[in-house]
Parts: sequence; structure tokens; C-alpha cells
Amino acid sequence: MSCTVVPVESANLLRLDFSLPSAAWAEIAGDNVSLMAIERGLAIFSFATGAMLASASADSQLMAKLPGADTVALNRQTQGSAAEENLLFKFERFDLTGHFARGIGAQATGDTAAAIASYQKVIEADAGVGRVYNLLGLCQRLNNDTTAAEAAYRKAIEVFAEAPDAWCNLGILYQKTGQEIKAQEFFNEALKRDEFYFNALLRRAAWFLESGQIANPDFAALNLRLLMHYSELAVVQRHLNSCASRLDMSLEDFCEQLHSEHGILANSKIQQYCRQIEGFINNGAFALATGYMQMLTDLIPQMHGEQQISEWLQPRLEKINRRFSGEAAYEFVKTVGQLAVAKTPQQQPSGQTERKPLTGPEFFSMVLLEIMRDGQIEPAEQELIKKLKAALNVPDEMFMKMFNNVRRQLAGVELSGGLRERFSHQRLFKNLCQAAFRDGVVEESEKKILGFACRAFGISSDEFKRIIAEVAR
Repeated sequence: MSCTVVPVESANLLRLDFSLPSAAWAEIAGDNVSLMAIERGLAIFSFATGAMLASASADSQLMAKLPGADTVALNRQTQGSAAEENLLFKFERFDLTGHFARGIGAQATGDTAAAIASYQKVIEADAGVGRVYNLLGLCQRLNNDTTAAEAAYRKAIEVFAEAPDAWCNLGILYQKTGQEIKAQEFFNEALKRDEFYFNALLRRAAWFLESGQIANPDFAALNLRLLMHYSELAVVQRHLNSCASRLDMSLEDFCEQLHSEHGILANSKIQQYCRQIEGFINNGAFALATGYMQMLTDLIPQMHGEQQISEWLQPRLEKINRRFSGEAAYEFVKTVGQLAVAKTPQQQPSGQTERKPLTGPEFFSMVLLEIMRDGQIEPAEQELIKKLKAALNVPDEMFMKMFNNVRRQLAGVELSGGLRERFSHQRLFKNLCQAAFRDGVVEESEKKILGFACRAFGISSDEFKRIIAEVAR
């Protein structure tokens, strides 16, 4: 898409305003993009697809400003000052020779020799363009030059360690040369940078299966992400079927177990938010990421999974805080600071607890949330609600308030791969235990509720002990 670009300079930032429609910019913000020179201009390239998403003419004065800028922000041109949610902050060096773009074009047509020559010209002009080493290594590996490919991948990690691509590709290289343990270390490093990075995600999950480590908690966590985000892919479906077969389970029961084991993290809306946050941070769309963090934080108090979500958010909040340390010019930086403080346990006065004890109405609300997660209430579930409502003395007015609140929480949730998120006694009971343990003390009233739940849902004593042990850790 052709457009115009206008440079706007401030103290430590060069902002490039692209005249693009909102829909086109939303696609760029959710991608994995970088800026590079093309003939008579600049272009935004996707490293997820290799496609050029936008291009604009640029004069020599603008091109001369790019190397000296501490930070460059790509922005969609609008009336007035730049809206923060449009800013994509880039802390990398860009190729200004045009050879990077030519190399990507050659690689796309299968001409790896021409691509390698172009990438090497980029490096000769500026050895600090980190992304070029990864694609250079990929072409070298395709040409069976594994020694050169390994060196290129390692250089990519040295120069631009934040991106998961080279970590994963180095893992694939080691895997193909029979160095499986070393390969897994690099797949794990790739997932630390983007836990939804597909190639590393599938290869690591497959290794756990092949090596018989199916009891490892990481195995379940990897499979949950594959199920929730990539279940439409045939290779993932085959993998999940293999996992189910290894455990002597049907595919549906295996998927249900993954949901049950992960509580709130198996909620499809939560997963959707987490993936968007991860992608936006990696693409430099920090304001958009912060907005989703705020929405996630606003959502979880009524879903009884604060600790799990807080643990997931904390390193991402810290990553943005480190990048913008001392910078008060952006509202998202202030929001990140507030969220980071909110996620830090506060010292409570003697005799006080951080959370109120679990109550009967709260328990009933959690039951409604669990039952309605598949979008419908079965006759047996309706009968269960009726009995619990009577046993817990929930007034009609409070019931309708809870019911409407749960419907709002689940609005727009997409079920994974068409598989229903069925009512799970085990998942509900685990969430109940987490809510009871959130203040560090299980009071007598909470013990009565947990005992009532055990009887109502047929939780065996062994299952009760196992779930309690998991939550207590």
C-alpha cells in the first residue's frame, strides 16, 4: 500500500507519520514489523509473512535523520498530535541501503544465493542491523551451510536478542543436526520472548511427548496454548491426538483436562488478551499492550484468578517499565506504573488480610461462570443451580445480578477450535480453592464452603488432597 510519510522530531524521538487508513494500521500494529529502505523511499515489512505492508517516498534529508535517532516511532497520521495507541516504538537499527528489501524479495522466490548476497551487503554497510542475520542464517541453512547458519543466528541473538526468531531457528538447526537437548534450550528461550511463537511452541510440546515427559507441567501449558490458538492447523490436531492417545484418553477428554488443569488461564477471552498483549509488546505497540493489560486487570477480580494473571503480567509490566524508565511523557507509562504497583503485594497492618474470605454468594457466582462458559445451561446444570441457590439462600434479585454479570464477562468469547468448554467440577473446585487460599488463611466459613462443594460435585478425598496441594504451592 503506497502512502506518504512525514517526519516529526522531538528530544529523543523521530516519529514517522504514515498516511494510512485505520484498518491498515491495525494490521501493522498487530504484526511483527520493521522499517527498511526501498528504491526512492521507505517501507514497512512484516517479519511474520515477509510481505511489504506499506511504502512511502522519502527524501535524502529524512534518510539522513534515521541513523542518528535514539528511538524511531512509526505512527498513523491523524489530525493534531499523535494518538498513543498508534505509536510503534522501534529500538533497532534499520537498513538504509535497500539491500535488505531486495534480499527478502529474492528469498521469497527461492533464490537463496541472491538473498545471501543482498544480506551480506546490508551487513557490510551496517553490522548493527540485527534482523538481517536471522534471514541470512535461514538461507544458509537451506543451502546446507550449517556452520555459517549457526554463526549468523548467534550474531542475530547478540545484536537483537529481543526477537524470538533467531532463538527458534537456532534450535531447529540443532534439532536437525541431532543436538536435541541444546535445541530445546533455544526453543525455551524463544518462548520466553513470545510464549505463543508457533514453531517453538509445537516443537517443544512434541519433544515432551516423544521423550515421555507427559507429567511435566510445561507439557500441559504448551498444549493448552496450541489448543487455544492453533487448533485449526492439521499438524496441531495430529499432535493433540497423539497426546490424547498416549494418555489413553479421547481427544475431547484430553482437551477438557487441559482446561480443567489451568483454571482461569484456560478462559478463551483471557487467552485472547494474553496473546494480544504479547504481540503488541514485541511489536513496540506499548500503548495498545497497556490497554489490554488494563482490561485484563479489570476483568479478573470477578473471575477469581488474580494470582495467576498477576504472575503472568508482572514480567511484561517490568519490561515496559525498564524500556521507559523515567519517561513521563506518555500516559501508558503512567498506567504501567500504576498496574505494577497494584500487582506488588502490599504490607498489611497487623491482624488484617489482603482479601476477604470466600463467601457463599461468591461461590455461587463462580458456579454460574463455570456452567455458562459453553454458552448454554443443560437441564442437569439447571437443576444444580436450583439446588445450590436454595441451599445458599441466594435471593432472586442477587441471582439475576450474578447471572447478568457472568453473561457480560463471557460476551464475545470464542471457543477454541469448536470444542466446547464443558462444565468441569474439577476446574471449578480448583478455582474455589484458589479463592479460599488468596489471603493465605482458610477460615472456618471457607472450609464449610469447600466441604459443601466436595459433596455437591462428588470430589473424592484423594482428588481434594491433590487439588489442595497444587493450590498451596
